[in-house]
Amino acid sequence: MRSPTALWAGIKRRSGVFKSLETEALQIEELAAKWSSVSDHQLQEHLLQSRQIFRRRRIESDDSVYEALAAIREAAERKTGLRPYFVQLIGALALHRGFLAEMATGEGKTLTATLPAILAGWTKRPCHIVTANDYLAQRDAEWWRPLYQFCGVSAGYVTGQMPPAERARAYSQDITYTTSKEIVADFLRDRLRLGSLQNATRRLIPQLLNPRNSTREGVVMRGLHTAIIDEADSLLIDEAVTPLIISSAEDGKETTQAFQIARDLASHAGAARRLSVKRPLIAKWNCSRA
Repeated sequence: MRSPTALWAGIKRRSGVFKSLETEALQIEELAAKWSSVSDHQLQEHLLQSRQIFRRRRIESDDSVYEALAAIREAAERKTGLRPYFVQLIGALALHRGFLAEMATGEGKTLTATLPAILAGWTKRPCHIVTANDYLAQRDAEWWRPLYQFCGVSAGYVTGQMPPAERARAYSQDITYTTSKEIVADFLRDRLRLGSLQNATRRLIPQLLNPRNSTREGVVMRGLHTAIIDEADSLLIDEAVTPLIISSAEDGKETTQAFQIARDLASHAGAARRLSVKRPLIAKWNCSRA
């Protein structure tokens, strides 16, 4: 059990994080003012330049994040009619930094998630936004697509009824909206299809040796890197108690042989156990007869 002092230290640390994010959001607000008077072409040109910065660098600087979010904020208002509020800038920074952000009802979590999603999409690594159901996945992807396209990223969605070809196209986008059920099921199915080539390095070697022979036949996902989870408490706590299991048909000769050996061992052990139980009873009966 943690001591009261340790608990208080933890609270202070979280308060310090919020203050830091608040200070950063103020800097973004100051930078955002200069983009209100530029043309769409100038704004988009700056966003595409920011995309190149994020694509080249493994770790982006704070200044590049502030500049990018300031421009994305202006783009959001022009393309969707919604201008991210100060609290949404704080939420976007928190998600980009890898924190769990709690926002009150009506503070705009859906719009907040688009800002760090664009930053993640710029890197060309897979970014998934995990929503509660298929309807929200499709709605949000289509709703925010004008903003994403203006910022130079593509967006798609995966729902339960989609065939593999459509799933692969959706997962190939910079940002993919889907549900936890679909993303986990697709990930497990891809593991089965890859077999011994689940390790990325092991897949790369045969691809280099024989580029025409694709090792990704039937695989729908391009990998996992960034996930932005809506209703994280429900998904990571409430729904996490339900295991997701997948299986595949195999020849199973070795497995069948192992089961037969186990059955024989169990039957021999059962017979030995029955003998060991009967002998004392017989001995006791013989003693009583004597």
